[in-house]
Amino acid sequence: MGGEELIESLRKEAGEKMREIREEAEKEAERMREDVSLRLEALQQDKAAGRSSGEEPARVLLDAQNRVRMIRLSSEDRLSGRLYSLAASSLRMLRAQGYGDIFHRLALELPSHVWRNVRVNPEDSGLAKKFFPDAEIIADSNVTGGMEVEAEGGGVRIINTLEKRVERAWPLMLPLLMDDIYRKVTGNGTAPGI
Repeated sequence: MGGEELIESLRKEAGEKMREIREEAEKEAERMREDVSLRLEALQQDKAAGRSSGEEPARVLLDAQNRVRMIRLSSEDRLSGRLYSLAASSLRMLRAQGYGDIFHRLALELPSHVWRNVRVNPEDSGLAKKFFPDAEIIADSNVTGGMEVEAEGGGVRIINTLEKRVERAWPLMLPLLMDDIYRKVTGNGTAPGI
């Protein structure tokens, strides 16, 4: 599975989660709108009775808008975390097809150096021995794919694992995923307004 398939898988899995989070946020926003409506109605009654200042309705509305923004930000933060978890858990799928080529390309990206320790997924020990014959191969089930290499004495260490690549690319991937999700949920590519 390539990067495009991984992103498509994330989009599909995130779509349902986004709908759930959005429904929850919309319910909370509706509760707030009802609360604001009731508060504004009470303020209008107070004003009619001569008991209120003109600043109060604006403050109530501003408070409600701020609460809606906070709920939306919280929802987007939870969705972002969920998407990242899905991305990390989906990395295993990259091992299904053509993984030897992926490992090879990742190894070729490393600078020419004498690597003393190479940390890889236990299933990659054979591949690692082929590419790093003089290094100590350390099997680590926390590595999904790729490698972490270290020179003698630890002076040079490079992490070229699938996990690290997702971590580095995440700031670029997340806005694209969120835009795609909003497009599918709202019909356009922007977050809904207040």
